[in-house]
Amino acid sequence: MAINPLEFNERAEFGVDGTTGYNPKNGNPIKGFVASFSRWFGYRTQNLTQQYTFAGNNSTETILIAIRHDDSVVKTLNVKLNDTIYSIYNISPDKSFGRDTVDLITLQKVVKNG
Repeated sequence: MAINPLEFNERAEFGVDGTTGYNPKNGNPIKGFVASFSRWFGYRTQNLTQQYTFAGNNSTETILIAIRHDDSVVKTLNVKLNDTIYSIYNISPDKSFGRDTVDLITLQKVVKNG
């Protein structure tokens, strides 16, 4: 897949849920997104088959991004894009030995109740 590196014009933060601070009134930990590292990315368009598959699985609010191949990106991480938190639904890694290898990552918006 030919992807122009100039398309990687936005920054994504990868991290986990953790303690971001403590409530000054009662000392309880405040849970939130804790960034571990960031990568440049570009948005990709999902094809119709992918859209229908996600709709059939009740997986709504999914997006597809591309980053340069990175083994440190795993499904257990969350991703923060423009103050919105996403979980990694799927990773399609490019493990070839080319110079411009790209991973396609499908993200699903994290919906928290309460």
